[in-house]
Amino acid sequence: MPADFHGKVQYFGNHSGEVVATVPGTPRRTDTKCPKREGGCPELIGGSFQAELEFDGDIVKGEYRGTGGMRPSSLIGRRNGANCRLFDTADGSVWNGRCDREAFVGTVRSVANAPEQIDLAFEAVGVNAVDFFEQERTRELIAAYERFGGIAFGEGAGEARLDALLRLNSYFVPEGQGYRPGTLRNVERQSEKKNSPDYAVYGEYNTIDGARAWARARFDYNRFVCLETSIEPGTCRPIDPTPPPLETGGDFFAELGLPRLTPQAVGEAQGL
Repeated sequence: MPADFHGKVQYFGNHSGEVVATVPGTPRRTDTKCPKREGGCPELIGGSFQAELEFDGDIVKGEYRGTGGMRPSSLIGRRNGANCRLFDTADGSVWNGRCDREAFVGTVRSVANAPEQIDLAFEAVGVNAVDFFEQERTRELIAAYERFGGIAFGEGAGEARLDALLRLNSYFVPEGQGYRPGTLRNVERQSEKKNSPDYAVYGEYNTIDGARAWARARFDYNRFVCLETSIEPGTCRPIDPTPPPLETGGDFFAELGLPRLTPQAVGEAQGL
């Protein structure tokens, strides 16, 4: 995961460990009973574990929940490479371990004055990742399809259609090498035979970084086939007439049949 990654990763796995109540009256997490009148019996917990972490550079925040005695809460902290040190916002417990696109694995230890002392291990794999930069880029591309797709994949030809195709193609080439709108010139139709249904529309333009470039869009009975540019001469690339889907990651907890966390829900789960 890049150091400047801005996005979220969703994880699914399991947890296991024990909880020791250190303050009399602290409610137990499961239905197991403690035979000691004064309490103090370790309580084994374990089950499934779901988490969603949001990364903004080295800042990490997120939420988690699970079954088998795990109470839902949220986390905040930092990462150094793939190593995370996070703090539970409810009880201050420290989560240490690995957090990246592939996995969220580690241990949980309580702070000394916490009502409960937790000794927990968790292991979860990344099941979905959303890059916010790529997400915004996809939104821009979808907007470009809405504005120029009808022209690019319509029945017209000539300068307007080549302009629209170049605008869409700019999202698929390296930054700076895309088409600078308004610079298209010297547009001409090319074909081996006059009035041939198999033809090309050629034009010259400037890239975003100021370089001179050319493009040749090929058509068959006015149906767009592919686009060749001086960025990749000799390669004629198709452009999908359908915009890409926007990956949002969805509501991970809702998909698992679990409500998303609210301060009230956290308090109720912790017996507050």
